[in-house]
Amino acid sequence: MRITYQLDGTPVPRFEPGDMVRLVRDEPGPMVTAHAGDWGQVMRNHGAGGLDIRLAGFSRPRNAPMPIATGVPASYVAPCDRNGVRLRLQRDLARRSELT
Repeated sequence: MRITYQLDGTPVPRFEPGDMVRLVRDEPGPMVTAHAGDWGQVMRNHGAGGLDIRLAGFSRPRNAPMPIATGVPASYVAPCDRNGVRLRLQRDLARRSELT
């Protein structure tokens, strides 16, 4: 995962394949297959097309009927560890002090 920062110092994660993420909102669309609280490993990042996330073997059993969530917007997920515990990213305090 790469981290960029907004002008006010707010961290913005850029997810890469292999990163662990946790959904903070339900997957968009008429047929919701991934819910807030599910977590898994990023398989692909399609940029504006969203993330493909493997949930099977993480928050779901390995033989789950819907093992992958596709096209999940990056704004709907947060970084987490392998147990699904959300990681808090630190603000860039140097950038914030430049604004004041």
